[in-house]
This record gives sequence, structure tokens and C-alpha cells, in this order.
Amino acid sequence: MLGHKLLPALWSLSVSVSAAISRQDCPITDLSIIAHEGEPVGTEVVHDNGEPSDKAVLYLTDVYGIQLLENRLLADSFGRAGYFVVAPDLFNGTPSTLDLNEMSPTQLDTFLAAATPEETDALIAVGVDYLRSVKNITKIAATGYCFGGRFAFRWLSEDKGLKVGFAAHPSNLQDSEISAITGAAGVAAADADGMMPPERRSQIEALLLNTTQAYTLSLYGSVSHGFGVRANVSDPRQKFGKEQAFFQAIRWFDTWL
Repeated sequence: MLGHKLLPALWSLSVSVSAAISRQDCPITDLSIIAHEGEPVGTEVVHDNGEPSDKAVLYLTDVYGIQLLENRLLADSFGRAGYFVVAPDLFNGTPSTLDLNEMSPTQLDTFLAAATPEETDALIAVGVDYLRSVKNITKIAATGYCFGGRFAFRWLSEDKGLKVGFAAHPSNLQDSEISAITGAAGVAAADADGMMPPERRSQIEALLLNTTQAYTLSLYGSVSHGFGVRANVSDPRQKFGKEQAFFQAIRWFDTWL
């Protein structure tokens, strides 16, 4: 585990032996890939637990951090889909207990002041460097949720160097960060998301179109902000939305990575 306070713990796993199967055996619609409950496979101690992969997913969490079980299970699911997965601890062990849209203005200001883009980028850079320098993996896709969705876009800029990204219900995403992308960007949006209302979705789509990069923006019905990770899977509409957004990301990465 990385011990310096500026370096995040990394949730890391490679493809397990049982998951290292061909695309023919494990199509992108195989629901056994995605886990909604149970014990997570990876740990905060960096380790390998199976067959190596030459491609990786950088998993960028929502404000609840990699400590949230649903985040760990979803990271595992990308591993079962054939990717080595690293999830930086974006909040140095102190994630939020409230979502961004549940915070008071004062709470939001305090949280964002402690998790600035520059500081968060520095934590993400540790994960990217680990993948490139230690694991010798150069095919890296970023997937981000809520808070992390913004950074999936930021790491598609020319100076950051990733070429494929996916964001589910991204929050605080700036126009300049969309316009700066130099790689393929996918978005999963909720129809009931106060942080990305219809007007904002239209703006994001127009900005993506102007980049000339490959992009996709899918709208999911009967779901709200956070559905990509924290959907109520006892509700069939929410369960479908979460699973479909996951497979949207996998197919996006398989196509453009």
C-alpha cells in the first residue's frame, strides 16, 4: 500500500483465472459479469490475482470513495470483463457521507475546497503512473461516476494522455474540459438528475459534437443521479439502467481502447 499522504491507496485487481475467457464465451451482455452484492475481490493493497491483462480501467469514484461497497463491486466487475483495474482513493481515506446534491452550500464549498481538481489530478496521476511504469500497461481507459466523471473527461485532454473515457452522471463538468478532450468520450445520463438537467445534457452533447472526437451520450429512464453505482437493484428499471450503463462502458472501451 502506498503510505505517503499525497499518494492514494490503490484498489487493484487483474483478470481472475475464471474471468480470463474469450469474448465468445463472455459476451458484453453476460449479466454474470456485474456484481450487485457479495464480497469484493480486490483489496486496497495492490496485488495481482490471476491472468495478466494488457489493458486497464482507471476507476474514478463518486464522493463516497472506493470505501463504498458498490464501488468496489463495480470495480471488480470491470476486472471480470477483462481489464486490470486500479481505483485511486480520491479522498485520502475520508470520503463524503453525503452526495453533492445533498450537501448544503457551505458543505459543498468545504468539500470541493478539500478536493480540488489539481489535488485530485495528482492522486489520479499516481494510479496512471502505476499502470504505465509498474504494470507496463499503456492501454488505459478511465471510467468515472458523479465526482469522478468530471475527471474521466479531464484525463482525456492532450496533456493527460488517456484516449478513452466514460462518465456516468458526471457532476461539475466544465465546458472547457469537454472541449479539451482528444479521445473518445462516452456518457450515461439519468432522466431525473438535477445536476444534469435536460438543458445541460443538450449543452454537453453540442460541445461533444464540436470536438470531432468519437462520442456517445445515452439517456436512461426512471433513474436518478448516482444510478451507475448506487441504483436500487430491487427496482427492475433501476437495475436495468445500472447494468446497461456498465455494458455501455465496456463496449465503449472494447471499441476504442
